[in-house]
Amino acid sequence: MLYDCLDTLVLRIKFEMAGISRMIRSISVPLLIGVFPIVVINITYLVSASEGYVPWCVPYWDSCTSISATGRSGTAFFIFKATMIPAAMLLMWYWILAARKLNRFGKTVHAIPVIGVIGAIFLIVYTIALGAEGDMFQLQRRIGIIVFFTFTYLAQLLFTYRVEKLALSDPTYPIQLTLCSMVLAIGLLTLILDVTLENYDDYEDAFEWIIALLLQCYFIVSHWSWKNLQVKRG
Repeated sequence: MLYDCLDTLVLRIKFEMAGISRMIRSISVPLLIGVFPIVVINITYLVSASEGYVPWCVPYWDSCTSISATGRSGTAFFIFKATMIPAAMLLMWYWILAARKLNRFGKTVHAIPVIGVIGAIFLIVYTIALGAEGDMFQLQRRIGIIVFFTFTYLAQLLFTYRVEKLALSDPTYPIQLTLCSMVLAIGLLTLILDVTLENYDDYEDAFEWIIALLLQCYFIVSHWSWKNLQVKRG
């Protein structure tokens, strides 16, 4: 009787583990890495604003606060650190999967995963330094966020370029190219405004929010890109 109960329990555990395994495999890494940071950043803003650490506004165009400020104090500090470090680790896995996706079409890529992983590592560097006092940590945060944005964008641009170079059919390619072009255009615009406007700091935060959103939208779009990627026919 005892052995029957144990056998039933073991079978039940195996069944549940198999179900969990199928659920994990069914989760879309591109969709998760695209949506999750957007949700986290906006939640930390709402929490930080509700606790009085940042003003109430629409930061995407009011430029009232930076992304860093939303996760620097109070409850949002713990939410930001507890979620963004796992998100950065998931981002590393995303770029490894992206390289494997292209490798299936006969072209081994090395630069894309390396650049993407470096960007993710510096996101961890930035997240760890966030909220810490001192010039060294301020420099660490600035370097971290600049390298994260720059290298993540370069990896996205290289992936988009490689899809075209391999003559792959991808219905989302125009959208990805548009997103990359918008990020580049905004980046160049910020450089021009920084030189020509004395009060550029009043607008800088909004540009940061918009660029972060565009980068995340690329990951969301890549969910459908990966599903439909194939060699062009004819």
